[in-house]
Amino acid sequence: MTNQNEQPIPGCKAMSKDGFWNLISEVKAAQGQEDYIDILITRLKELGPDHAQDFYDIVHVYQNLAYKFGLWSAASLIGYISEDGFTNFRAWLISQGKEVYFAALKDPNALADLDPGDGYWFELFTDAGDTALEDLTGERAYCHTDGATYEKMTEALKADIEYGEGINYPYEWEELADYFPRWYERHLHSSEDVSYVGCWNYKNPAVAEARQAGPPPKPQNNMEMGGM
Repeated sequence: MTNQNEQPIPGCKAMSKDGFWNLISEVKAAQGQEDYIDILITRLKELGPDHAQDFYDIVHVYQNLAYKFGLWSAASLIGYISEDGFTNFRAWLISQGKEVYFAALKDPNALADLDPGDGYWFELFTDAGDTALEDLTGERAYCHTDGATYEKMTEALKADIEYGEGINYPYEWEELADYFPRWYERHLHSSEDVSYVGCWNYKNPAVAEARQAGPPPKPQNNMEMGGM
């Protein structure tokens, strides 16, 4: 029987779930983001236009599926993160591979175990598929992405994600130590290093609704949270 993960993802022409994550696993051994992106684009060009387009679309779907206020709250312990900064953080998260991505969405404390290398931002990763496709055909990947395709891919990829309780809760500063203790301790060296500003835009209906629902129960033993 054919492994379902080896079949193209619904909405994709060529790339399967295993194919996507295996490619990242192959490339992430590179030393530094510059080498990573060069190797990734080269491999996508070798695989051809359909794989380049699929890779672009899959990355953007996974980024959207990771757009969660709780993850944004945790990421803000690194420093102030704008909308664009959070996009680049999610690109970095995907670039680290399947296990890292899924673990972080289940519990952002798992991030404390990682070596960030060049940093937690990887802007070029987001458009690697687009760059490869343009090099191959002169066309841009974003011109070939439609709503119906995106919805099919979203449904298929979301099915594998186990979201942790509170992953979409917009935490304020005083709540972070309780919910992300290991991640908090890694990045909070002194009061002078505090960059996080708990100033969510509560006029945003999504933020207001998420905050109104309240935080999840506090962990009974913070030091046992997380881990991969």
